[in-house]
Amino acid sequence: MNERIKKLRKQLHLTQDEFGNKLGVANSSISNIEKNRYGITDQMIKLMVKEFGVNENWLRTGEGEMFPEFDRANATFGRSSCFHHFRF
Repeated sequence: MNERIKKLRKQLHLTQDEFGNKLGVANSSISNIEKNRYGITDQMIKLMVKEFGVNENWLRTGEGEMFPEFDRANATFGRSSCFHHFRF
């Protein structure tokens, strides 16, 4: 899962500091998670899903797409509306 978290952060064009700030943790924590030195809690996973609109199944297992299907007509991702994280 650590590689997927790093991939997510890079896809969002965020530094470890920016990513950590959005989640309320220090950039050193993000670094340690990405290097597989720290485990990740269910609470942190849920926060990433909520904050970044990432597909929880992809984050946990690597299966499926990183982000739920985007509905351009309604400008939403499934139940979430965090399309502002993407650059079109």
